[in-house]
This record gives sequence, structure tokens and C-alpha cells, in this order.
Amino acid sequence: MTADRHSPSIATNTTLLKQINYARILELLRCRAPMTRAEIARATGLTRSTVTVITAELISQGLIRESGEIIAPTGGGRPGVGLSLNPDGAFFIGAAIEYEQLTVVQLNLAAQVVNRIQAPLIGSREPELVLSQLVQLVEQVQQSDPMKQERSRGIGLAIQATINLAGVVIYSPFLQWVGVDLRRYLQPHIQLPLFVDNDANAAALAEVYLGSAMQCHSLLYLLINKGIGAGIVLNNRVFRGAYGTAGEVGAILPMPTGCGDLGTFVGREALLQNYRQRGGQAGEISDLVAHFRQDEPLAHAVVSEWVQILGWGLINLANILNPERIAIGGPLTVLVPHVKEELESMLRDCVPGNGNGGFFSDPKARFDVSAFGEDAAAIGGAVLAYQSLFQVPDLVLLAG
Repeated sequence: MTADRHSPSIATNTTLLKQINYARILELLRCRAPMTRAEIARATGLTRSTVTVITAELISQGLIRESGEIIAPTGGGRPGVGLSLNPDGAFFIGAAIEYEQLTVVQLNLAAQVVNRIQAPLIGSREPELVLSQLVQLVEQVQQSDPMKQERSRGIGLAIQATINLAGVVIYSPFLQWVGVDLRRYLQPHIQLPLFVDNDANAAALAEVYLGSAMQCHSLLYLLINKGIGAGIVLNNRVFRGAYGTAGEVGAILPMPTGCGDLGTFVGREALLQNYRQRGGQAGEISDLVAHFRQDEPLAHAVVSEWVQILGWGLINLANILNPERIAIGGPLTVLVPHVKEELESMLRDCVPGNGNGGFFSDPKARFDVSAFGEDAAAIGGAVLAYQSLFQVPDLVLLAG
């Protein structure tokens, strides 16, 4: 008997189609729950019987549940039982490696933070020591609840570094890491799918999936910490460029007459150093913010200069990328609300638009401050794993 040479492709296509339908239904329930089976069928174009089979499988896996609501269809017909995601159906761990600390969070399927651990980096910044400490924190989170550990779907790691598509640190200026293969070290110690990205990309994804940019088609996200990085999201996917290093915006020249680059002037340490060198007393950004709120002239002068440089960078990036949304996140978000109006004015006046409103000439355009604060990178790490349930797999042409 001769084997059908097309049978592997048929099987693969069937599996791929099933994955696509799973992801489409889960994404609908993530954004629009509760929905009845009939509403899902109309929204996806699938037959009612197909939706019934898939939702039954998702219920058996614990990923969705009947909400108990009886929903009457708007266009007439029989009422149906609403379906929604089951918050306890899956859990996702996010970890962030920053210059001074490690943060590990755990999200449930409803994208709620259900566990969080933060610890200062101990000892040297040698990769093996830092990654060993990280593994211990991840194990601590996992072992805190056996049910959540059993239902864990993946771990996402975000790091302050330039990373290539293979998950290798090309360079981390703050940790002084070069050529560190994160997957090679971590995968033997972590028995879950591992996702790796830089902190800005991960934080940008968190904004799209959980934050102010939900349902946004194009987002420019600036993460300002010790330095500055950008995450660019198009249609719910991070734009990484040809080699994975897109978004390294720190090298942008800040002002026409400036000396240095954007990262040199707008990072946390640069801002504090400028303030201290001019006689200010501030150990942390919170101290500078307090002086600013008290209308101290020096604090206002330093912050005003910072805003001008940051705004110049924003204008350049907005002109190049023309995003639908812009968001700023990271530890300096405590300062941004005080200067948001000035930044908006710069975007309105200096970015070309369809009318006289610059960036805001499109009614969809928004400039937001992330609500995730200093946890943006860690929550973004969890979203690296979280998004895998909701993304339609990339289609691959199969050879006949």
C-alpha cells in the first residue's frame, strides 16, 4: 500500500486550523465576554456546531466557563448562556531583570496580578549569579500554590538589554553583559515554555493587552528607567526589525544643539544627577517629585529641561512612526502626569497631521501614562507568555 504523500500536510493544516479557531474564540472572550455560542458563531463566521465543539473542549480544559448569564440576542432568536474566560484556568509568570532588582509577578487568565515578589540583586552582576537568583524567585512563586503551578502556561523574561531574535543579550550597558544566551542557561531550570524579550517590548505588549492601548493597532511605548527604550507594537505584535533590535531609541540626538543622546539625558540617573549637581537634595525620583510639587524653583527648572529633551525625542519618533497611540511607562511615570500637558502641546504643535492638531488630528490618537509603574517590565514579561493563548499562529506554506 502506497502512503499518501500529502497526508502530513493535511494533518498539519487540520491542527493549524484548530489552533486558529481556539485563538480566535479566546481572543473574542478576552475582549467582549460574556458572549453566547451564537454570538461567537456570528462574530467568527464559524458554524454553530463547530463553535459548540470548540467551546466544549475549552470548558473541559478549564480555560473558559459558563458565566451563568442568560443573554438575549439583539437581532432576535433564542437566548443563550454567556461564556467568559475562567480566571483560574491558566497562570503566567513574568520576570524582569533590572539594574538594581529582580521582580517576578504571576498573572491569572483574567490578567490580574495574583502574586508578586521583588528582591534586590545580591552580590555581583555576573550572569550566572543573577540568573540563579532569578530562578529561585520563580520557584518561590510557583511553589506558593500547587494549583497555580499545575496550570502555569509559560514564563516570560524581560531584561534591560539589546536582545536578538534568538534571545541572546547583545549588550546590556547597565549589567555589562555581552553575548549572554538567556535561553541556554534558563531552559534547563524552568520546565515551562520560556519567552524572552527586552523590557520595553514586553512593557509595550502589556499596554496593548491589559492597559490603555487595548484594541490599538499601532503603539509607540517609551520605557524610561535608568535609560530609555521603545517598544513598537503593530496589530498586537511587537515590531522587532530584521535582527530583533528595533526600538533602541536611546541613541537619538536629543536637541539640535545638544551634546549626547536621548538616553544620556532622560534616564532616571541622568535626571537625578543633573538636579544634584545644581545643588538639589534627592536620593530618589520620589524626592525630586516632592520638591517639584512644593514649587521649588530648581526642581521646576530641571524638570522643564528634561521635558524639552524628552518632548524632542517624542516628536522625532512620532514623525517617523506615525503611531495611533503613544504611552510612557517605567519608574518615571510618577513625574510624567505633572508635565503631560506640556508634552501633549509639543506633540500637537510640532507633529504634522491631517489638520491643525498635529499628532491629535486623528480622533483615535492618544497620549497616555502607563498605569503599571515600576512593574511594567515584569507584567510585560508575563504577557509574553499570556499572548500565546490569544494569537493566531503564523501561517506557513507547506510543501506538497
